[in-house]
Amino acid sequence: MQTMNLQIEDSFFPHFKAMIDSFVNDRKVQVVDDSYDYENNYPQSVVVSSIEEVRRRVFEAEQETGVTEEEYNILIDKFFQDELGIQR
Repeated sequence: MQTMNLQIEDSFFPHFKAMIDSFVNDRKVQVVDDSYDYENNYPQSVVVSSIEEVRRRVFEAEQETGVTEEEYNILIDKFFQDELGIQR
C-alpha cells in the first residue's frame, strides 16, 4: 500500500474529503493517523521496570531453543516453494 501527503486548497477541501470518504467506505484507501504518539503509547508488555525483570526476560530468552542452520534452510526452501512457487 502506498502513502502520500497532500496540501489541498481550502475551498476544494470539502469536495476532496467527500471523495476520500467514499474511497474509505469502499475500502480503497485507509486514513493514516500521523498524530498518534507511538513513542509514549506502547504495550505494557514491552515495559521493563526493574533489573530483576530484565534478568528474568534474558533467562527466558536464553532457554528458548532455535533451529539449526540446516533446519532453517529446509524451512526457508519449503516456504519459497509453497508460498512463492520458486525454488531457492
